[in-house]
Amino acid sequence: MRFVKTYWLEMLMVLPLFAYIIGFTLLPILSNLKESFVDQRFGRRYDILASKRADITYDIAHAPDNEEQRAYEKELAETTRALERLQHSPYAGVSLSNYHKLFTDRSFVKAMFNTLAITLLGLSLQFVVAMSIALVLSQPFRGKGFFRTIVLTPLGIPTIVSATIMTYIFDTSGYLNEVLSRLGLLGEVPIDWAQGGWLSIGMVVFADTWKVLPLMVLLFIAGLEAIPHSVHEASQIDGSPPIYKFFTVTLPLMKPYITMALILRAIDAFRIFELPLILAGTATTPLISTFTYSEYARQNYNLSAASGTILMGIILIFVFTYLYIVARDRETNA
Repeated sequence: MRFVKTYWLEMLMVLPLFAYIIGFTLLPILSNLKESFVDQRFGRRYDILASKRADITYDIAHAPDNEEQRAYEKELAETTRALERLQHSPYAGVSLSNYHKLFTDRSFVKAMFNTLAITLLGLSLQFVVAMSIALVLSQPFRGKGFFRTIVLTPLGIPTIVSATIMTYIFDTSGYLNEVLSRLGLLGEVPIDWAQGGWLSIGMVVFADTWKVLPLMVLLFIAGLEAIPHSVHEASQIDGSPPIYKFFTVTLPLMKPYITMALILRAIDAFRIFELPLILAGTATTPLISTFTYSEYARQNYNLSAASGTILMGIILIFVFTYLYIVARDRETNA
């Protein structure tokens, strides 16, 4: 009680934040988790009958005469009995059928492969390119501020706008096919970059790299600037070649920044949504996120919930890995 009297204002100020977290984060996650363990056959039929019962209840309350009201009441009784029979059906209650169906569905297995491929290829490409740019931008030269601004520009562009920009490049009549045609590297038929397979994966990786590269560049520049100048001076006195200096001095000292950048990007890459949806669609190049969206659009809510739960589990693994690494580094530096 004394604690409440002392900190009542602080608690009152934090209350909206707790309400937001509970209402818009915790409850939706728990609801999604619950729906993922409901058999799709039960869930869809239950939603139809529950909606029908609500409509009949409304019609009874607004029936113009007793005869029509009795007809609605009869229909309501039949719907209620159907709901009761459904609740005693073999596929009612907690079930793993949605997860079994997902892992035996070729589209979902393909979505997992595509998601993993885009994540691994994207992280590898982004690491190499971002590190190269960071090494250049960490050196003193004329116009460095201008080039930093150019590199960071994609960070301020909304993802959906970035995807739209990329369609001008990767469309069958886009700039890339035009360049390949002028160079004589393209036949009469233009390349359909959204046809699926590695072409679509490479297209999404390129688009994602262009969009998120500035974040990794910023983290790597911060890591490079955090290295003491005395370390660079010592390596120069030793006469170490630049490549040897990079692998034996720079990379080990940048390990915390590299780890942070890769884990944060992995979390973001697994939940990538707008770019593949606009560039490749859900038919030829499904990802876990777009597969979840397409199942929800087909009103397969329980399958969509199970797919979303799997994606959430993967992201949580990376989140806890990141928190573990940060906590371990704090203990090491303490």
